[in-house]
Amino acid sequence: VKDSVVGNEDSGHIRFFSFSLIEGYISLVMDVQTQQRFPNNLLFTSASGELWKMVRIGGQPLGFDECGIVAQISEPLAAADIPAYYISTFKFDHALV
Repeated sequence: VKDSVVGNEDSGHIRFFSFSLIEGYISLVMDVQTQQRFPNNLLFTSASGELWKMVRIGGQPLGFDECGIVAQISEPLAAADIPAYYISTFKFDHALV
């Protein structure tokens, strides 16, 4: 559901929340403002306090026939020893670096 609480692109900030459940383990990826909505000490977060930047891939949704996009993004980052996390949704793809 997209509303003023979930997405606020008018202010220049895009809220982001990703939920993954794999083999009984839950992973949440979210922007700092969304994280602040949770009670203190509820979430286990990175001990180093590292923050990642989200980059939206493309200005419009990518088709299912597109290929090689993740490789084009990840190969130069890996060569520079920069970690990356790629999240693909139905509407957009995002790289966190």
